[in-house]
Amino acid sequence: MNYPASGYAPVVLTIAGFDPGGGAGTAADLKTFAAHNCYGVAAITAMTIQNTQGASAVYPVEASRLKECLESLQADGNLRAVKIGMLASSANAKVVADFLDANASLPSVLDPLLRSSSGLDLLDAGGLEFLRDHLLRRVSLVTPNLDEAGALAGLKVESLEGMKTATRKLVEMGARAVVVTGGHLDKAIDVFFDGTAIETFSGDRIKPDHTHGTGCTFSSAIASNLALGRNVRDSVMLAKAYVAEAIRKAYATGPGRMPLNHFFRFQQHPRGADYAPAVAETEPVR
Repeated sequence: MNYPASGYAPVVLTIAGFDPGGGAGTAADLKTFAAHNCYGVAAITAMTIQNTQGASAVYPVEASRLKECLESLQADGNLRAVKIGMLASSANAKVVADFLDANASLPSVLDPLLRSSSGLDLLDAGGLEFLRDHLLRRVSLVTPNLDEAGALAGLKVESLEGMKTATRKLVEMGARAVVVTGGHLDKAIDVFFDGTAIETFSGDRIKPDHTHGTGCTFSSAIASNLALGRNVRDSVMLAKAYVAEAIRKAYATGPGRMPLNHFFRFQQHPRGADYAPAVAETEPVR
C-alpha cells in the first residue's frame, strides 16, 4: 500500500447523496474506501428517501452548506483522491467545480448520476448542462453508464460500438479519460478510453437484478486505487474485479434489490471456482 508520509491510510473524499438504506451514495462509498484500506470522509449533496425497493424523493443540500463542508475538509490538507456522485442541483455542481479548481492536482472520479433505477431525477436540467460543459474536463476520469454516456455525448448508446463512440466523443468534449459501464448489456463489458487506445474490460454478468449501488461502488473503488498511487487504467481494472466479487457475494437486506457486499474480503469465504476476473482487450484509435 502507498500510504502518505504520516503512515496512516490515505484519506478519500466522497461528494454525493445519502442513501438511508446504505446500498448506494456516500454509505456505499465509505464502505468501499474502508474495504481498500483507505479512510473515507464525506460531503453530502442531498438526502434521499429510498430503500431496497426504490427511491421516492431527493432533497438537495443548500449549495452554501456544501461549500462550507468542502472547505472544512479541504482545510485538513490530507485528501488523496475524490469521488463525485449525485450532485442534485446545478448550484451544487458549481460548488464542486470551484473545489476541483482549488485542488487541481487531486485525482478525481466523476460518476455522473442523472436518474435512479426507479426513474427519479437525481440532477436538474441545468446541472446536466453544467456537468457536461464544465465538470467533464476537470476530473481525472468520468464513469457513465449507457444512458448517462448518451445524455452527455448527445448520442444513443445501446451497444458495444455505441459505447466506443461515446468514449471518443466525451474525450473530444474535454474529458481526460472515460469508462462507459455496460452492466445492462448481455455481457458485463466496460469500455475505457484515455485518448490513446480503447480498451474493453469484460466479465461475467452476475445477479443482474441485485446490483443496487454498483455505479457508486465502482467509481469509489477507482478513487481508492488512485489514492493508493495506482494509475487510472489499473485502477479501473482493479475496481471492476472488486465490484464483480462484491456482487457475487451480495445478500438481501430487504425485499428489493440487493446491495453489494463491500466487505467480502474480510469474510472467511473461500473464493468459488466460478470467479472470473476482468479481461482487457485493446484496440488502436481509428
